Amino acid sequence: MKIAVLVKQVPDPNAVRFDPRLGDLVPGIQEVANEYDLYGLEAALRLREQVGGEIVVASVGPARDALNRALAMGADRAVSIEGEGLPGDSWVTATVLAAWLRGEQPDVIWCGQETSDSGTGNVGPAVAALLDVPLVSNVVGWEFRDGVFTIEREIEDGHQFQEVAPPLVLCALSALPQPRLPTLRGIMDARRKPVERLGPADLGLDASELVPLVSWAGLSQPEAKAAGIVVQDISPDEAAERLLVFLEARGLLG
Repeated sequence: MKIAVLVKQVPDPNAVRFDPRLGDLVPGIQEVANEYDLYGLEAALRLREQVGGEIVVASVGPARDALNRALAMGADRAVSIEGEGLPGDSWVTATVLAAWLRGEQPDVIWCGQETSDSGTGNVGPAVAALLDVPLVSNVVGWEFRDGVFTIEREIEDGHQFQEVAPPLVLCALSALPQPRLPTLRGIMDARRKPVERLGPADLGLDASELVPLVSWAGLSQPEAKAAGIVVQDISPDEAAERLLVFLEARGLLG
């Protein structure tokens, strides 16, 4: 079985800092593999352990660290698709990935439900639509038997079970088994695994197909709200007196 895993490299959510003077993130933030994508990769590794086959991971845009992490975890090979303007918005990303996937013809495509930087959750569904294959989102459990997946997915009021045969796209949530940590041997082996670098032209795409539908106006930080004042263990009369003093000191009494 051929399994594709879509991985994005994102700013480390635990290290993100916003600089209001720049109107952007503080430069130099470490980048890591998107967490939900790693849950999808762990599911792919467990599926390969069950049925055999090959796992190929792919990213759009520079993602050396994320791909190295995926290879060290156990993926067989990696593909980095880079070019001017990439990754672009979620539609451009999905267009590029779908073009690559048509050549690979995987049986199963795993990806994260969303990414921690944009959080749209659009890439998986868009890839499935472009490839015209079934999509199952919010995946929290799965079983593969007799050529059919039984998928457990999280919905608003509980869990839902679906049976789907490959090919299909599966979007992983963090309720799946925890991604394994790369071993020292895995890290050493990753250095010898192939990493293919492609551009849009290699996939038969031209500039007209890579025009974003969405543009960013810029980043901003919500205004900090003043902390409230808690008054307790005093009588109602004293509490009322303190409130009047507070309001009068700020010119809020007419």
